[in-house]
Amino acid sequence: MPRPNVAKRRKTDARSGKSGRKRPPPNRERTHRQLLQTAIRLFARHGFHGVSVEEIAMAAHLSKRLPYYYFGSKEGLFRAALTAVYERIERMEFQAVDSAVTPSGKLAALLEGYFVFLRENPEFTQLLMWGNLEKGRHFPVESMTKAPLLRRFHEIVAEGIAKGEFRNDLDAPHLLINVIGLVFIYFSNRHSLSQVLNLDLSSIAVHNRALAQVKSVLLDGIRLTGEMSAPVISVCWR
Repeated sequence: MPRPNVAKRRKTDARSGKSGRKRPPPNRERTHRQLLQTAIRLFARHGFHGVSVEEIAMAAHLSKRLPYYYFGSKEGLFRAALTAVYERIERMEFQAVDSAVTPSGKLAALLEGYFVFLRENPEFTQLLMWGNLEKGRHFPVESMTKAPLLRRFHEIVAEGIAKGEFRNDLDAPHLLINVIGLVFIYFSNRHSLSQVLNLDLSSIAVHNRALAQVKSVLLDGIRLTGEMSAPVISVCWR
């Protein structure tokens, strides 16, 4: 039979919620991930000014103080959201170019990767568009960069020129913009282009046709085909 003082202590512990064992510390990594995933979803839907830190915490079923604890401020949370989606696309970019052997194959794989990524990660396009509407003032300068990919891109273009696959007048940064732009517009302007062109740009079949044409336009345009004339640079504005 338990002694009276032990039984009394157990009753007191039961009323106070104590079990005699230490509670496990909160899972910081899980909480951080939960807040970040919720922030990505809500910022993508509403933009920086369209949702509050408290609403993000509430949607994540967490205390409204936790976003400030983990990210410091609303801007810190928004920058973390942008960084997270940018890291996703960076992983895809390097996996794509590493999956092919020839320079032309690497660019084709990158185009394919962009189509698949943007279709499966709509929040990337939405967050980037909101950030651009804010004129980039919330972009994380340190982590949001294409410098690593651009260095690799320079190598791919140089290899393509050396092997006789590509023209020798290509500008690598502009070519990378061409690659991104030819795909990105199918997602950034999906609703307007679907309406004005009577095309369902959410259709995978339409994406497959688009990818085939984008590959042809880009790769045929940079392919070395005999004697190349100097590029004509016209002045569009003064």
